[in-house]
Amino acid sequence: MNGPFSKDLSARSVRVRILSTMLAFMAGGLLIAGFVSYYVQFTVLEDRVNTELLQEVDEFQRIAELRQSDVGDEESTEDLMRAAIQSAVPGEHEAFLAFLDDKPQFKPQEQAFELGNPETVEQILAAHEPGQTIFTEVMVDGEAVPAAIASVELYSDETPGIFVAANKIQSQREQIWISAITYTVVSLATLLASALVGLVVTGKLMRPIGDLRDATREITIYDLERRVPDPGTRDDVAALAQNFNRMLERIQEGYAHQRQFMSDVSHELRTPLTIVRGTLETTDPEDPADVTEGHEIALDELDRMNSLVTDLSTLAKTGRPDFVKFKDVNMAEFARNAFSRIEHLGPREWLLDSGTDVVAQADEDRLTQAVVQLAANAVRYSEPDTKIELKVQHMTLSGQSMIMVGVRDEGIGIAGADQARIFERFARVSESGGESGSGLGLAIVKAIAEAHGGSVSLTSRPGHGSTFTMIFPQDNTHVTDPKER
Repeated sequence: MNGPFSKDLSARSVRVRILSTMLAFMAGGLLIAGFVSYYVQFTVLEDRVNTELLQEVDEFQRIAELRQSDVGDEESTEDLMRAAIQSAVPGEHEAFLAFLDDKPQFKPQEQAFELGNPETVEQILAAHEPGQTIFTEVMVDGEAVPAAIASVELYSDETPGIFVAANKIQSQREQIWISAITYTVVSLATLLASALVGLVVTGKLMRPIGDLRDATREITIYDLERRVPDPGTRDDVAALAQNFNRMLERIQEGYAHQRQFMSDVSHELRTPLTIVRGTLETTDPEDPADVTEGHEIALDELDRMNSLVTDLSTLAKTGRPDFVKFKDVNMAEFARNAFSRIEHLGPREWLLDSGTDVVAQADEDRLTQAVVQLAANAVRYSEPDTKIELKVQHMTLSGQSMIMVGVRDEGIGIAGADQARIFERFARVSESGGESGSGLGLAIVKAIAEAHGGSVSLTSRPGHGSTFTMIFPQDNTHVTDPKER
């Protein structure tokens, strides 16, 4: 299933997954906490009951020892059992019973339950072992009750006696179970409340993501005006919306540049093709001079197209990471090598000012390409025998070590209206009076400067010449991606 409905389901499924994960962790935590808590409570209850039974037996034995020390050998088993039962105080869940000759004889006046029913008596007598204290369970009203069964033997009286202490633990277990059920109900209510709150909260948090999804679905190459609403918060969701809007702005700007670029390329290629076609159509094949002239015109225009394609290829590479390849470059040696190439471009008074002998991180080939382009422009827009100077210097700007590479001429200069757009692609100087180029040379120079982490600037006055200056950091080891420069 496709379409908005399926995408809404997908968005809701994200919320469901988030809520399910959150609730699963909460439920797991509550379950583990409850299990451990009540397991400990049941264990403590069992230990406490056994301890209390042992204490009752110890108390009975203490009373017996005290009476024997007071009365002596005249003490009978019956008297001892009666005195022990009379002094015994059963707890809230306890019951006592004393036997003589395997018959129940004495019990407290008030106790939680009775041990004298025949079934219970039979189990007590069956579990009893003379001379020992036995911990076991006996049935009382259909309930298994922990009990301590202690033998009573006196030297002065051979009548066997049995003292029984029992603790009805089931009612205490039921209290813990009631607490566990209450805990379960409260936990379920907590999970339900958390689910409702989580549904509302995740809905608010996911709304910008939903807007982002809608925007990505509706935005096309023909409509890049739509933006994601800013949620106005300071979190990752707001940062995502803001970054997406900035991405759309870059895409819109890049698409506009691309359309303009394609329009300019189409125009630039159409002109030489039109000239070649017109020349071929009007050339008289019977006239050798006309054929020669047409041939020369066609070659000139083809050279122009070849130069244009070469420049376009260079510009297309400016966004690639391998557009520049940095290495250690001695700037004084670079200046001399570049000067040896440009001084043959035309009959000018060529000057070199290389006041630096530092090593910089740079792409020597690309810098040379930029210098040659600037020098060629200087030759194109200046008169013979005028000065053209190449200057390479080391300088410090805002505490950072920088390299300056500049080309100064005494040509016609550039009008102020043209200076603002001179580095744009296909930009040409109005009323230059010189041979027209592709309009891409200075755009390439700008791309090379920016690829080195720097910039290029222009200082010019009509009639007094121009100075193009590239400035970039001496240390370019941190420059890795041309898109981030």
